[in-house]
Amino acid sequence: HKASCINPSVGEFTDPQDTGSQQEETVALKGHFYGVYLLCSQSLDPRYRGKCYVGFTVNPKRRIRQHNLGCDFGGARKTSRKGPWLMVMIVHGFPNNTVALQFEWAWQQPSLSTRLKMYPELKRKLPRETFFDYNFRILSHMLGVGPWNRLPLTVRWLETDYERPFSKTLPNHMEIVSRQGFH
Repeated sequence: HKASCINPSVGEFTDPQDTGSQQEETVALKGHFYGVYLLCSQSLDPRYRGKCYVGFTVNPKRRIRQHNLGCDFGGARKTSRKGPWLMVMIVHGFPNNTVALQFEWAWQQPSLSTRLKMYPELKRKLPRETFFDYNFRILSHMLGVGPWNRLPLTVRWLETDYERPFSKTLPNHMEIVSRQGFH
């Protein structure tokens, strides 16, 4: 199955692998799009398979293509030659790129973030924990901490195989959009 993304240039929910012009499922967006996403490597090389990468984008469809093409095409050096990559989820609804970039940095560096230092259990991955589960655990804590817990964020699952419930209750004004039910 394919993942879906938001294509802010046309303001609709689109499939990142779709090269056609029309989509069956669309969700209109208002204003600018700022998203922080989680990639998981599907590499056949066991050194990279299951590794994760957190990044920021204003255009998820273009960004996943860049990661999968490598750093010569705008992908991050950390993801180059370690894919293919799946965009598993994206958090969006940030008021501006500064807030989204701060969220990205804290998700990448939970032990350095002043907002997350109070959670020593986030310092490192647990022994039998996958890289995805570790990143998901960090995100679960982040969404309950200020200033992010006051923002009208949406957590959008893009891959049903990774989808799971949050261990912590999210604020009522946050939305979780499941990939299940999309065709």
